[in-house]
Amino acid sequence: MYLTTKPTLYLIDGLNLVRSFLWQFGQTEEEVLADFLDFLEEVSSDEKYAMHEYRVVLDGTYRSVGPLYRGGVHIVFAEEDSADDYILQEAQYLHQQSSRVIAVTDDRDLQNTLKEIGVKTQFCRKFYNSLKLDGR
Repeated sequence: MYLTTKPTLYLIDGLNLVRSFLWQFGQTEEEVLADFLDFLEEVSSDEKYAMHEYRVVLDGTYRSVGPLYRGGVHIVFAEEDSADDYILQEAQYLHQQSSRVIAVTDDRDLQNTLKEIGVKTQFCRKFYNSLKLDGR
């Protein structure tokens, strides 16, 4: 299964996604995040996925994670808000502007709130597993 074929902004809870994979790879949070961001950058340049935007939202203030813009990938920091709050506010705004947005999070409360206002959601693993590059 691939991502939608319609241009979409994916709001991704970065640490939520990373933490769902920590046990599997035996790496630190920073290493898994770096690998994921590199992979997502590669995905965003693939013709099947280039029409999408990927905004990875990280809890906390700025810290070095490499380039904040990587092709179709934009990394943002929630600053004083949580990533969940940032995703909710951004998804509400984009939905009101009739933008196609999907929030990627494992937080069920956030998913339920977003669904109530008409924003689609996707679990982190389902999103990650939907990213298929030729030869991988």
